[in-house]
Amino acid sequence: MFKHKLQLAIYLSAILLSGSVFLPLATFPVYGDASYYRIAEIEAWLVIIISMMAPGLMLYGKEKLAILSPLAVWGVLLYPTLRNTLESTNNSLLNQLGNGVSTTMSDFAANLFFNISDYHWGGFVFLFALLAFSASNIFYRLKA
Repeated sequence: MFKHKLQLAIYLSAILLSGSVFLPLATFPVYGDASYYRIAEIEAWLVIIISMMAPGLMLYGKEKLAILSPLAVWGVLLYPTLRNTLESTNNSLLNQLGNGVSTTMSDFAANLFFNISDYHWGGFVFLFALLAFSASNIFYRLKA
């Protein structure tokens, strides 16, 4: 019975996570409301596809592979931050120029999880869905 509740939690949190990429995260003076989809369209589609893979894998009986879904979502979300951190350790002239040209939106995407105080209600829904999706997958894997 507990296993079925965890499956339901995975299904609902995956749907909520997929929908929350379109909710407003923050407001910029010139740009207006910014959602994760508006900031990083390709990454948003990857989050949607990968988060829906966990319920799909569970329906097809590949429950052991479903744990890879939240790991991949976190990888997609943290990739800009990791890339900027690794690039900032290289102090060549081209990298310094490239870092100076970065836009406000790419900086926002790179620091998405470090600016939680700047979130609007959609950002909190996104963060809650991400944490619920990750936790329910981990608990399901531990119980399976």
